[in-house]
Amino acid sequence: MNLEAIEPLSKLGIELVTAQPERVVFHVPLAGNRNDKGTLFAGSQYSGLVLAGWYLASQWANAQGLGDKVAVKDAQVSYPKAAYSNVTITAEFLAAPDQRPSGHWRANIRVVAVDDDANTVSELTGDYRILTQ
Repeated sequence: MNLEAIEPLSKLGIELVTAQPERVVFHVPLAGNRNDKGTLFAGSQYSGLVLAGWYLASQWANAQGLGDKVAVKDAQVSYPKAAYSNVTITAEFLAAPDQRPSGHWRANIRVVAVDDDANTVSELTGDYRILTQ
């Protein structure tokens, strides 16, 4: 779970703020991620959302001794409001990860981005897989 190995983190300025077993928080700056309208680019937000969910699932997998092969299988994202500032992204489990018939583990994770005024600017619900083979 080497964050330095994930190139978009440094390129987009995404930083880990806190990591707890059931919750992780990342920061995505507006500077360097503005679109043509002056708001935070949706692609930068999406990267932060997916990475936060991935990090939470990876942290759980590592604690369980399951290795580091974690991938997002499916995700739904919404952008209810434009972001005119930095965003704070928080990822939390919707339920405890469960083992699938394939032997892989499923982690359903909700990830929310809020701006500096505490408005929700994007939200992702992701189905992550911890691969055991």
